[in-house]
Amino acid sequence: MKAALTCILTFVALCCYHTVWAQQGSLFEKKYIPSFSEGTVKKYLRDIERKTGVTVSYSSSYVDVHRAIILSAIQFSLSEALQKIFEGQPVLLKESGDKILVIANGDYKKKEERITVNGYVKDSASKEVLIGAGLFVPGIGTVAVTNSYGYYSFTLPAVNCSVLCSYVGYKTDTFSIHGKADARHDVQLSMRNMLTEVKVVSEKESSPDHSHLVYNDIKSRPAVLGENDVMRALQHIAGVQSGTDGTNAVMVRGGDPGQNLNLLDGVPLYYIDHFFGLTSVYNSEAIKSVDFHKGAFPARFGGRLSSVIDVNTKDGDMQRWGGQFSMGLVKSSLNLEGPIVKDKASIMLSARRTWLDVFWRPFTKALSLNFYDVNGKANYILNKNNRLYLSIYNGRDGLGLNANSEGTSGKWGNTVASIKWNTIVNPRLFLNTIVTYSLFRYTIEDFRQVIDQEGVSNTEFYKGNSTIKDLAVNLQASWYATSSQRFSIGTHLATATFTPTELITTNAYNLAGKTIVPADKFQSNEFIFFAENEVKINSRWIIRPGLHFANWFSERFNYSSIQPRFYTSYKLAPSHSIYASYGQMAQFLHLISNNTYGLPTDFWLPSSDRIEPEESSLVTLGYTGKPVKNMWYNIEGYYKDIKNTTTYNMGKNLFDNSLKWDEKIIQGTGWSYGAEVSLKQKIKTLTFSAAYTLSWTWRKYAQLNGGAAFPYRFDRRHNIKATLQYQPNDKFDVAASWTFMSGEAITLPDQIYPDFDNNLLITPSNGTTSANYTYNYVKWNNYRLPAIHRLDIGLNFNKKKRKHYERTWSLGIFNAYGRKNIMYVDLQNDPIDGGNEFRLKGMSILRFIPYITYRLRF
Repeated sequence: MKAALTCILTFVALCCYHTVWAQQGSLFEKKYIPSFSEGTVKKYLRDIERKTGVTVSYSSSYVDVHRAIILSAIQFSLSEALQKIFEGQPVLLKESGDKILVIANGDYKKKEERITVNGYVKDSASKEVLIGAGLFVPGIGTVAVTNSYGYYSFTLPAVNCSVLCSYVGYKTDTFSIHGKADARHDVQLSMRNMLTEVKVVSEKESSPDHSHLVYNDIKSRPAVLGENDVMRALQHIAGVQSGTDGTNAVMVRGGDPGQNLNLLDGVPLYYIDHFFGLTSVYNSEAIKSVDFHKGAFPARFGGRLSSVIDVNTKDGDMQRWGGQFSMGLVKSSLNLEGPIVKDKASIMLSARRTWLDVFWRPFTKALSLNFYDVNGKANYILNKNNRLYLSIYNGRDGLGLNANSEGTSGKWGNTVASIKWNTIVNPRLFLNTIVTYSLFRYTIEDFRQVIDQEGVSNTEFYKGNSTIKDLAVNLQASWYATSSQRFSIGTHLATATFTPTELITTNAYNLAGKTIVPADKFQSNEFIFFAENEVKINSRWIIRPGLHFANWFSERFNYSSIQPRFYTSYKLAPSHSIYASYGQMAQFLHLISNNTYGLPTDFWLPSSDRIEPEESSLVTLGYTGKPVKNMWYNIEGYYKDIKNTTTYNMGKNLFDNSLKWDEKIIQGTGWSYGAEVSLKQKIKTLTFSAAYTLSWTWRKYAQLNGGAAFPYRFDRRHNIKATLQYQPNDKFDVAASWTFMSGEAITLPDQIYPDFDNNLLITPSNGTTSANYTYNYVKWNNYRLPAIHRLDIGLNFNKKKRKHYERTWSLGIFNAYGRKNIMYVDLQNDPIDGGNEFRLKGMSILRFIPYITYRLRF
């Protein structure tokens, strides 16, 4: 019944704009009272749009906009007012959708026809496509925004007009349309210098439904150990918070890191951390753009509850070979790109690796810590309507601890690949086909020397594995019906093989390589269908209804999910809008954290006949405005409800296969609500931005806290990020960023019982103490850590050397005033004067951390 109701509501939303059109009537019948008695044609047309919401589209090639007009301050119909305004001018008036067209007389029949203009927007130097470039027609407004492959298409009446194309950091370009037939225009934009680039904000970047970031947004902020990172840049967005201070974890609106859909060139990633979360697998030097969705989810996305992080890497320069080399305190990297066949095919290769382990290896073998990753991308233009892409990524982390004949080591990472085929079927239909492969593997090994009762030394060896392999095919089509309507439809087929946990042991009493309990492996399949219709009802009102259907099935289970999506935006004034969204999401994979080994061990467990899919409903309402030039602000409220949120049953080891892995999981409910405020102000060479989040987040499990609701670990009431950037010229810039977060919730025992005579049969865990203790927990997350705050400062010194060479020194300090921010706490038994005293000890590591990085572009 519920599924049928959601289908009906979605169908009504998809069709509602037809009802709106039927109810509007003729634009010429609208009433208008002039605000003044004397003015020019242009001034009166602006007044009409302000008072009636009707746009009058014209061309100054045949309209004298400076002609003086006198109108009485009485009520007119728009038909009467426009006839007086254009009296004596050789024009005709025609209603077209939500606009009135002013057409040159004598050519009326021709103007009734419509033409479609399409093409790509590219960088003029590298010929790389630009994502999110806006195309604007004076008198009509924005008619198109380029998609993830730089493609645009729009349909207009067959009139002569000019089209402006703009993109953040690039000079605006203009081309002309002659209303004769459909036309193809591939636009090439030239970059501005660095100083001007800071002053430009693209229309897509300030869109309320999502955030669009480019490389300069990522590198412009201070970083930990000089590592500019996508995830850290996202932490400066309202509604987003970090996990432990200093890490790059992203928690969005009460969710956890496993509820973010992380995409790299369209391929899902299952693990995104390097170096204990100090940096992510996204190499910023290989990135072209990032689209971040925390609400108003487009129908094409699914599989996670909280956010979508869609990262696109560079295609490769089509004109010349070049790249970038960088070296910092943690890692070194090299990026190369250039043409294989000029203007036809190109390639991009990027690699990075830690070098600290190479430095300390001659001094100690007790610790090994390293990571590496490699990005590659090639693209080939078959013809003007077809293009192929090949993307690959491979990354690994390694950790080893060896001391006193005992040791632990772990390796984990992703391997992904994708092949994409873009084709322009016709000027209005764009088709994208993607084949993807993803492999995630985690391995942990543990060994120790044990002496048996006969004095014989044996080596006990344990090895745990967790893997996911998936192969998928995606087909997406976009139909640009008119300049005010775009319809998207697509499907997704995937098959995945899971080995959630597998344990292998070897010792003197077991055969080598014997698996104690075989892992419960299985294969699952997924089918997705989505449809979405983006409609500009008029110059003020946009709606985007959509539907996402997902089916997750295998021999043992079959789950289906119908997820309606809806977004709407209404312009109250040219620079002020109100917007709202509603969306349902479902997640069939669950990220479980297990700290048994003290390592970053994350396990992905699939839904099964025991574990149900997680589901969420999100409602948002917001207001965005631009009251003055170079100032933008946004206010948004949200409420999110989560079903079947997943965690592991306390005391269960996920690598212990004596139980099935899905019997170690418990599920409950959760909810989150709050308000978010964002502000950005530019004054000449200064840029100030701030984001504030006020939020509440709760969890409830029948097995925990007596079944009562409790605050989520990262239920931080207040979260503030403020950044000030100063760039007087293209040779120097400085940025300071201040962060404040309420302390996270932690669980501490209310009572501690001594067991002096070992009646409780507690196995001693510390040979230095004479007594053991048991702990009594009354409530979950009943205490709060102190609030976190810090100041980060970064400076960049740039110098150009010859035509294609540029050197940059980056220096900075993380936590400049040395705040002792607690990363974790430990309850310790410290004997004092012969007694036993328990103390809560907090650990603070990242205090006053300087960094220096060298970059060379060539």
